[in-house]
Amino acid sequence: MLAVVAAGTSACQLEGSGPDAAGGSSPSAASSSSGAAPTFSADPKGQPPVVATAGGLVSGIRAGQMDRYHAIPFAAPPVGTLRWAAPAPPKPWQGIRDGSRGAPACAQTGTLSMLSSEDCLYLTVSRPAGAPTDGHLPVIFWIHGGAFVGGTGEQADPTALTTGGPAIVVTTNYRLGALGYLALPSLAQESGGDAGDYAIQDLTAALRWVRSNAASFGGDPKSVTIMGESAGAINVCALLAAPAANGLFQRAVMESGPCGWKLPTMAVASQTGTALANRLGCVDAATAAFCLRFHSAAEIMAASAVDVSIFNPFPFSPAVGGKTLPLTPSQALWNGKLANVPMLMGTVQDEGRPFTTYWANQGPVTDLGVDGVVRTQFPDRAERVLAAYPPGRVPARERLSRIITDSMFTCQATTFAQLTTAIARVPTYLYEFDVPERPAVNAEFGAGATHGAELDFLLPGLTGKLTTPEQHSLSKTMIGYWTRFAATGNPNGSGTATGSAVAWPRFDVPAVRSGDDRLLLTPGRTAPAAGTWSAHHCDVWS
Repeated sequence: MLAVVAAGTSACQLEGSGPDAAGGSSPSAASSSSGAAPTFSADPKGQPPVVATAGGLVSGIRAGQMDRYHAIPFAAPPVGTLRWAAPAPPKPWQGIRDGSRGAPACAQTGTLSMLSSEDCLYLTVSRPAGAPTDGHLPVIFWIHGGAFVGGTGEQADPTALTTGGPAIVVTTNYRLGALGYLALPSLAQESGGDAGDYAIQDLTAALRWVRSNAASFGGDPKSVTIMGESAGAINVCALLAAPAANGLFQRAVMESGPCGWKLPTMAVASQTGTALANRLGCVDAATAAFCLRFHSAAEIMAASAVDVSIFNPFPFSPAVGGKTLPLTPSQALWNGKLANVPMLMGTVQDEGRPFTTYWANQGPVTDLGVDGVVRTQFPDRAERVLAAYPPGRVPARERLSRIITDSMFTCQATTFAQLTTAIARVPTYLYEFDVPERPAVNAEFGAGATHGAELDFLLPGLTGKLTTPEQHSLSKTMIGYWTRFAATGNPNGSGTATGSAVAWPRFDVPAVRSGDDRLLLTPGRTAPAAGTWSAHHCDVWS
């Protein structure tokens, strides 16, 4: 078994290494399932142990009470002939790999473009400093969001999850945009019909790496929770339905990315890919993939940048109908093909606000314009939608925001929870998050939390700082719920509640209309919630 070894230990000494080589043992993390989380101590100025992975030795860097091992390759660089190919095994290395610096983000446009590269298939492992190598800590596998075209695993600050759990946290990159989700007839021919889902294959390869190497960092490879937000959550949904990922994880967390999200079929994705190839001068369908490999990653990402409405499938996202993702998550659930694991999922009170920018960029958002959007996007139920969201009660842009929140987020999450409970009968826990005192971003919106706001509370330092004692308290409460779920499949741990935490009700279909079916998470008040179905007009959207 691979082990953690003290810095300077030679490879020939690995076989005899054990818990003592990491500086002694501490109480097992198994006790955390009841809420009595073990604590570890380590010199914050000390050096983390060198870890022996399947690819070779890697050193890390200590940040307070957390050790981080950056830029560990889980696949070969997806360049040259490996562009738009299944991830290949990484090349082993000699000596000790320096894990003190982060890897580049995967190629993208926008704010991270200068820090991105096509050579990007790396992950980072964080562990509590001083934790034993035989502690069997739960593993949280974090998948970043970014509309499938941006972001990086290095953006996440896993300190609170790592030390508060405690847990091993793995943050990973995956190919983005057209480099991660391109479908073309010529690529389908190359791969035997499996084009378009290279990013899902990347995530599956990273999970295989976790299964092989988690124990070396003190993690339990049989206690892995996949967790993501926004596009990251939709990728979690895809992994739930991906046959090759089955058995690589035991729990799933989806934040603001419901599994009922519209995903393109392979035929639609191929049309999108063909249009991209034509824009870059690769007009021969038989040789388009070969031709595109002569274009730089920057050229491809720039040519594939498309602004789309939230109501339409993203042009580059998981595509359904190939070997990697033969069915949508909902289809897989109905057919008994969805991973049978406990699920924790939820949304933010006012998710839709940032997505109204698509229309605001075209001119002022008016009630007449919102009526037109409704009639275009929901022709089968337009009158019901307009009756549920009449003009005049709130500004037109806020009205559009509420339609987006309810149709694309809250009601989709609730409906999928109904299906997982009724069909798969897996334990499911639902939440709604809000920060009512959060200032309005402009005069067209009210106060409160919007898409991504919960990340401040789960990954403090990622997008901002908490400002009040109540917010800090909520963050601690949420960290407890999430890490207990990662350890046990139940956010309450082994009991109905843990310490001062309110008991989180397990989702129950009859309770959707008559009782508590989710947990409301707000600063100063955490409580089971009822009435969400009616408050978000889910009868209109179900």
